[in-house]
Amino acid sequence: MRRLVFALCLVFAAASCGPPPAPLEVEDAWTRDTVGNTASAAVFMTISSPTPDRLIAASAPVARQTDLMTMEAEGGTMAMAYLEAIDIPAGETVSLDPQGLHVWLANLNRPLVAGQTFPLTLEFEHAGERQVTVSIIAPAAAPPMSGMGM
Repeated sequence: MRRLVFALCLVFAAASCGPPPAPLEVEDAWTRDTVGNTASAAVFMTISSPTPDRLIAASAPVARQTDLMTMEAEGGTMAMAYLEAIDIPAGETVSLDPQGLHVWLANLNRPLVAGQTFPLTLEFEHAGERQVTVSIIAPAAAPPMSGMGM
């Protein structure tokens, strides 16, 4: 009887062990070419995770300051608002796009030129740091994300 119970425990333990969940994913990070002496830029991307997480910070060598922000309607006009974090619900894709959430790069060290890239480090509450490559696109170019507004 003990062997049977032991064998059943092994079977149940093995059955509950499936493949680990897919890791947090960041895709299609992009920004626009800065025109003239523009000293700031917004970075957009999509983030998905099988478990709940939060984007809590970002940094990039091209900017002296990096913030998490969103666009909000305020008295009939759009205004940017600073965020402490961006929630990433489990199993959902969160879009950082020109109409809402984004990573704000302030006090750029150099102009951003279409066709080039730069690294961006994202810090997540649970997943830790992730480095992504941000593509710089021309002002009138279509964003790399399908369905993304300009």
